[in-house]
Amino acid sequence: MEHTHKLSPTDKVLLYDGDKCKLVSLGDVRIFETCGNYSKTYFNNGMLIINRTLNYLESRLPDDYFFRANRQYIINLTHVSNVVPVCHSAFRIIMNCGKEIEISRRRSQLFRDTLIL
Repeated sequence: MEHTHKLSPTDKVLLYDGDKCKLVSLGDVRIFETCGNYSKTYFNNGMLIINRTLNYLESRLPDDYFFRANRQYIINLTHVSNVVPVCHSAFRIIMNCGKEIEISRRRSQLFRDTLIL
């Protein structure tokens, strides 16, 4: 049976990657990156590929912590170290791990509305 309720950042999640299994706090997950019908899950102590799509993950993640940056990435906003404007309406996010992710033009307005006072 699939769970459909939203998770909280303090929830522990079990990540499966073939024969590897890791229990992590959802708040420690920095980035979800699409990989076909799988997702690369980057967290404080590594990376695992899980059998979940970004669309599924987006439905389970708390909106006030995780943001769908574009078709390829969902980012944990608490792990963003810098936001760089790119032209007049787009942004590039620099994660605290150093990875840079472009916010799509389509998602930039929502990003702005979500974070700017």
